[in-house]
Amino acid sequence: MLSPSPALLVSIVGILLLLRLKVHPGFAIFAGSLLISLLVLPLPSIPALMLRSLFDYQTLRLLVIIASALTLSYLMEEKGLLAKLAATMESISPRLALHIIPAVIGLVPMPAGALVSATAARDLVKRMGLTPEQSTFINYWFRHIWEFSLPVYPAIIITSVLLSVPLASVVATLSPMTALTIMSGAVLSYGILKKTAKVKGEPTKNIAYNLLRAAWPILLLVPLILLGLEAMIAFPLVLALLAIQQRANWPELKKAFRYGVDLRILFLLYAVMLYKATIESSGAAQQVFWDMQAMGLPASAMLIALPLLMGLATGISMAFAGIALPLLVPYIAADSGVNGSALLLAYVSGMMGLLLSPLHLCLILSAEYFKANLAKVYHYILPPAIVIEAIALLIYYITS
Repeated sequence: MLSPSPALLVSIVGILLLLRLKVHPGFAIFAGSLLISLLVLPLPSIPALMLRSLFDYQTLRLLVIIASALTLSYLMEEKGLLAKLAATMESISPRLALHIIPAVIGLVPMPAGALVSATAARDLVKRMGLTPEQSTFINYWFRHIWEFSLPVYPAIIITSVLLSVPLASVVATLSPMTALTIMSGAVLSYGILKKTAKVKGEPTKNIAYNLLRAAWPILLLVPLILLGLEAMIAFPLVLALLAIQQRANWPELKKAFRYGVDLRILFLLYAVMLYKATIESSGAAQQVFWDMQAMGLPASAMLIALPLLMGLATGISMAFAGIALPLLVPYIAADSGVNGSALLLAYVSGMMGLLLSPLHLCLILSAEYFKANLAKVYHYILPPAIVIEAIALLIYYITS
């Protein structure tokens, strides 16, 4: 048997190699869990650990929440609520709509959602004369502003579960980064849009009513969670209300449930929880913490490097949160509670890796849809990403 620290390193390298070979993240993380288990734990204990992780309350809770969230997003799209939101926003101001369309669609966690917002904004960007790279940046950046703090996103939920922190506390800690992401993106997009043609929108009556009519599931869901209703109850409740309000028939519901109960995503979630349980059982996180202290490496280096690397390597927020955060628990969580600035730095670093990842479906599909040069898109993404990371690091050092 190996010491937990080198075993953990071997497992991470194994996960990265499998991802490089384009193995699905769920299988890669599961293999990483199996690898560290074989290297550190007694062989007879491994099957029991796998079963215990599968039937653990937190795992089942996570599966219910994510399946409900995906089903909700599919039903909203199929019933045209997202399209109505986009049309209402454009009637207010075309330039504002260019940002709000992806932001509104970003309220709902859906795989490759930037492609949906790109489709909604296609005619608008043409009329405004934006380049493919400019169109890709604005659509991509503002599609992901809520992923820093909105409690419907899997990474936020996973963070809450892994750290055993109330969802409302995680949201309160990370919310300033959503505001910073909006401001940094707006500064850059302002420089882009002031050189483009002005386009007038067609006025629409009853804007507030149209917004409420299209966005009510999200407008109801977020306050319910923030007010303390268990997310495992809130998500199915809002989903049921949406199905009733939209009079969804059985074929529509069947398609929505089939989309929500995506076995690959559910297996990824199980693999994440198994990896967490394996790290806890092996004592690897604590051992790494001691080793890093012995080497004299600052905590900030680990809080940045590991989530950033996992975000870059996977392009999936669930994966960076699920792989990196269990390893960083000794830096983030203590007997006195959660270190908010450490959590903020770790999560922001993972998100920066995610936004810069060439494996991120939203980035790939947006660039392909607008026929943009991906290398040139990075010229727009990098500056605000560096600014946000630098501010997160500054907050960490000031508060620590």
